[in-house]
Amino acid sequence: MSLVRKFCQAISTFVLLALISAALVSCAGNTGKKTTTDTSSSGISEAEAVSQAPPENLPNVELSPDLMYKLMLSDLARQQNNNDLALAALVDSAIETRDPRLAAQATRLAVIANQFATAIQMSMLWLELSPDNIDAYQTLGNLLVVEKRPEQALVYYSKALSHSDEENRSLLLKQISSTLIRYGSQAQALTLIEKLATEYPDSADVALAHASVASKLKDYDTANTAIDRTLALDPDSDEAAVFKFSLLVLQNKDSEAERFASHYLKKHPKSVVLRSVLARYYLESNKLDEAEKEYLIIHRQDETSVIAPMALALIRIDKKKYDDATVYLEKVLALQSNNDLARVYLGDIAALQKRLDDAIQWYRSVTDTEQLFTARLRLVDVVLKRDGVDAALRELEALHPVSPHQQLDIILLKNELLIEGGREDEALELVTSALSDKPDDIDLLYARAMIYAGKEDVAGLEKDLLRVLEIKPGHAQSLNAYGFTLADLTDRYQEAYSLISAAHKLKPNDPFILDSMGWVEFRRGNFTEAEGYLRKALDKRNDPEIAYHLTEVLLAAGKPREAKKVWSKASKDFPDDKKLQMVGQKVSEK
Repeated sequence: MSLVRKFCQAISTFVLLALISAALVSCAGNTGKKTTTDTSSSGISEAEAVSQAPPENLPNVELSPDLMYKLMLSDLARQQNNNDLALAALVDSAIETRDPRLAAQATRLAVIANQFATAIQMSMLWLELSPDNIDAYQTLGNLLVVEKRPEQALVYYSKALSHSDEENRSLLLKQISSTLIRYGSQAQALTLIEKLATEYPDSADVALAHASVASKLKDYDTANTAIDRTLALDPDSDEAAVFKFSLLVLQNKDSEAERFASHYLKKHPKSVVLRSVLARYYLESNKLDEAEKEYLIIHRQDETSVIAPMALALIRIDKKKYDDATVYLEKVLALQSNNDLARVYLGDIAALQKRLDDAIQWYRSVTDTEQLFTARLRLVDVVLKRDGVDAALRELEALHPVSPHQQLDIILLKNELLIEGGREDEALELVTSALSDKPDDIDLLYARAMIYAGKEDVAGLEKDLLRVLEIKPGHAQSLNAYGFTLADLTDRYQEAYSLISAAHKLKPNDPFILDSMGWVEFRRGNFTEAEGYLRKALDKRNDPEIAYHLTEVLLAAGKPREAKKVWSKASKDFPDDKKLQMVGQKVSEK
């Protein structure tokens, strides 16, 4: 007699009853809940393999010692990861008792053990014992798809849909479609879904599911037809309207999508769902006026939501309407007092308005871990403006990074602060030390190259930027910095022009690259071209370096009045800039 059998016989009747009850309850333990965790090397998940419905038509099972032994053997074998033995015992128990719960559990275990023939056998038994069970039909269909028998699966999927009510049929069809797409060919999956959908020509939910599957498979013609049928069957469906709008955007039919949304919202002005999707689309398309209009409507319709006032605040910040943005952010905090993102933005607004004490207070009030690091970095910048480099460095030292990325951000910011304080040697030591741990980090290599540029060490800059360009040939920032340095500190103008031109092709509207183009053209003696590039750069960004370069070019081109006009404005905007002060002497002499 085996050790397990002796163990079973030694247990009291009371304990055996408890064990068999627990085993049977375990078999039905999946009721109403599915998992998507992969449980076999085939990749099929437990949810796709089996889901157990509430018990029905349960047999009158005699709790014989042999049955209890098999159930305990299965349970103990499973605990020892011996799935083959566990399955064999469970299959015998399911066949002997004809209990649908045991058949379902055996199906699940067979999938885990990669024994799909047994899983199909057990699912057929389960279906025989529970002929109205939707999950049994769906499970058998899933298994047949995995076994590359989709046409047979179609029969059982059809039965599952016929036993489902209208409310759940769409979800069921989506689950079926996911299995078909995952384990079959895309064309075959769509064909089978179309066959299932034709059985319910008057169901808007089924038509929507059909459209969803076709869209996933990028069969947009079929998806368009299906979603139009959905809206014809249910013209008030917000879900269908959102799908059609998104489908049109996906096909790059933006104008048609906007017209559809506008038409639908005229008929359904309270459709917050579609209006929210439309507003977000406008925001991401940088159509701020249109986005603002939609978010204002959303805010009026639902004053309890933080999404609209937050979006309106961002739009107003972009439009430099800081007081309006502040009002909306305060509304966000009134609705959601723990929204630290709103506090970060309020700190940003205060910093932009040069209310440095208020900015510091807002940044210090942030406690949320997701926003804390960002807030503290911005706090360092404000402290720099108010209290100087040393205070900013002390603030930075108090930061505690929780990731390598944050540690890198701290190093790079400390490097900038040291350079700001005229401590270039310390900055060079800091970055070089960091590079000893990450020798190919592009940000650190670029940072050190800029230190070398400040020291007019062309050889050092070349070495680091050439390494950056070896790692990432299309690094426009390095191409530009390399070319500008050659133009500014050497007579290698043609080489400089080639590098900056390459950067310009990558980023034609970057103001700093346009500035470099202007400067290299100036160094080559092409004053007209230089002036054109520099004016375009200054239009894009009011920057003292660009203004200094344009002033120099205009003076060299014999345009002193225009040079004085550019310099006068820049010197008012940037009164402490040393280069502007230097070129100002030339302007006054003309």
